[in-house]
Amino acid sequence: MLYARLWLAGLALMLANAATAQDALPLSPTSMTEAGSPSATDPCRLRLAPAPLIQYRGALSRGYDGDSNRVHTELGTLTVEHSGEACAYIVRIEPDAGPGKATLHSGGNSLDVRIEQAGRETSSGDNVVEMHGSLPRGQPQRRVKFQVSLPPGQRVPAGQYVGRLAVSLFESRDGGQELVTRQTVDVVTQVAPSVVASFGSDAQGGTKSMTVDFGALMKGQEKSLDFSVAANTPYSIDLLSENAGELRHEFTPNGIAYELRMDGQLVHPAAGTETTILQGSTSSQHRLDFMIRTDTALALAGKYSDRLTLVIGAD
Repeated sequence: MLYARLWLAGLALMLANAATAQDALPLSPTSMTEAGSPSATDPCRLRLAPAPLIQYRGALSRGYDGDSNRVHTELGTLTVEHSGEACAYIVRIEPDAGPGKATLHSGGNSLDVRIEQAGRETSSGDNVVEMHGSLPRGQPQRRVKFQVSLPPGQRVPAGQYVGRLAVSLFESRDGGQELVTRQTVDVVTQVAPSVVASFGSDAQGGTKSMTVDFGALMKGQEKSLDFSVAANTPYSIDLLSENAGELRHEFTPNGIAYELRMDGQLVHPAAGTETTILQGSTSSQHRLDFMIRTDTALALAGKYSDRLTLVIGAD
């Protein structure tokens, strides 16, 4: 009897990590207090120091990772500048287009954003945060904080995503509000290229090696094997065959040829070199089909095998 085992080596994933991490730009509070002591009749004057850029760095400082279920928040700090008499203020943060959904964009793709009060990981449905405070006479400034988060599980193509929030400063007096100034805060994150693969129907399954056992070899025998890829960037699948597409006898150079197809397309593995068998850019499932081509009636008895390595990497 002739036996053959065809080992498929683990999927070697070569991932490009294009994520970058940057600190939020430093604030530059500038006091509004003028030289000399203000008179007792100086009115209250308020303004916002230039708003900072918020760089969403992610839990591992690699940008946003849609495959991670970790919740990460980035802090934004605003400076309310003051001179003159004591007064009360309101700082309002909301999406640039008004209350409702907040998003970051990269071309036609988008990431949802939550705007929250600092220290609270719950967002109102309209993504509006209001902070009330007051500044006594002689206090030149006060800092107010808020935070933004990107909900986990959003799968989007790799790239840089940018969004804009609106920040409004109101003076609160006599039960009413008077708009003092309005600024915008940019929120930026990087989505790194990601390629994950596994044998089976689930790319996140973590099965990196499989054995295809033909049992007793006969011409025309067929076997199949499925594997899946989850990707947010263009990628290539390369194949390396230890014995150039042949089942090799365990003790001699004798071989038995087999046919290999990838998603129905015939593949011709070359000896000692990788052969590109597919290029893609989205998550997908694939099938490898094997068929014994050689008449085994007069073949040398023993075990025959080949080892295939699939190299799946971001381009």
